[in-house]
Amino acid sequence: MWLFLAVISTLCIGVSTILSKIGIKHTDACLTGAVTNTVLLAAFAGTALATGVFSQTVDMGWQSWLSVAASGVVLSVSWAFYFLGLKGGSISVFLAIQSLTIVFSMILCRIYIKETITVWMLAGTGLIIAGTLLMMDKEELSALKNKNILKSDQRWILFSALSAVCASISYVIVKADTTPVDTNVTSTFRYIIVVAFLWMLLFIKRKPASSIKDTMNEIVGKTWTFILLGAAASGAGHVLVYKALFLGKAAVVMTIYRMGMVVSIVLSRLFLKEKLRKKAWCGLGLLILGVVLFALPR
Repeated sequence: MWLFLAVISTLCIGVSTILSKIGIKHTDACLTGAVTNTVLLAAFAGTALATGVFSQTVDMGWQSWLSVAASGVVLSVSWAFYFLGLKGGSISVFLAIQSLTIVFSMILCRIYIKETITVWMLAGTGLIIAGTLLMMDKEELSALKNKNILKSDQRWILFSALSAVCASISYVIVKADTTPVDTNVTSTFRYIIVVAFLWMLLFIKRKPASSIKDTMNEIVGKTWTFILLGAAASGAGHVLVYKALFLGKAAVVMTIYRMGMVVSIVLSRLFLKEKLRKKAWCGLGLLILGVVLFALPR
C-alpha cells in the first residue's frame, strides 16, 4: 500500500511542477507561490479534519510548537525562492539543483542530529553534484563563476540553491522533533505560517492592495487553470508522501518521491519543448544513481 502511495505522490509532484511552470510564465512568482501554498494548507487541514487527528494538538509541548514555528519560517523562505527559481530557469536544471536538498540535509543531519554518513551517501553526493553540473549549459556554468550572479539573467540558479538550502534546514528542524503527532496536524500549522508569509510578501511587493487585485485580474482564465491544477497536484502529492512515510520505509519512499524530477523532465519535453543535450542526459543518469545510493542500507 505504502509503495503505491509513494508512486502516486511522485506522479502528482512531477505533474504539479510542469503545471506550475506553465502557469508561472504569465504571472508573478510570489502570487503563484501564495496560491499554491494556500491550496497545500487546505489539503493538510482537510486531511487532518477528515481523519480526526487534530485532537493530537494537546500532545504538542512548547518544543513542538517552537519546531513548527521555526520550520514554518524557514520553509516560507524556501518556497519564495522556489518559485523565483522555477520561473527563471529550465525545468531540468532547476530540478537538478533542487536535488541538492538531499546533500544539504545529510550534512545538517550529521551536524545537528548526529546521523551517520555512509560511504554510499558520500558516493551519492558526488554523483548528484556531478550530475547537476553536467545538466547545466555554458551560460549557466559561467554564471556560477560570476561574482555578480544576483545581477545576471542566471540569478534563478542562486534562488534555486537557496530554496534547496532552506528546505533542508526546515527538514532537519522537523526531524529533530520526535513528538508523536500526525504530520498533517503539524503541517497544517506550519503552512499557516508559510501562507501568511507569502501573501504578506506579495502585499509588500505589490503594495497597495489595489495593485494585487489588478495583478490577479490581469491573469487569464487559462493561466489560473494551470496554477490551480498545479497547486492541487502538489497538495495531493505532499499529503500522500507523508502517509507513505508513516506506513513504509522512509529511505525507499523518499527515493521514489525524488524520482518526480524524471516525470517532470519527460513532461517538459512534451509540453514545454525543452530538450536535453547528450551531456545533460548523462548528468540525469548520474543524478538518478546518486539519489538511489542514498536509499541503500546504512
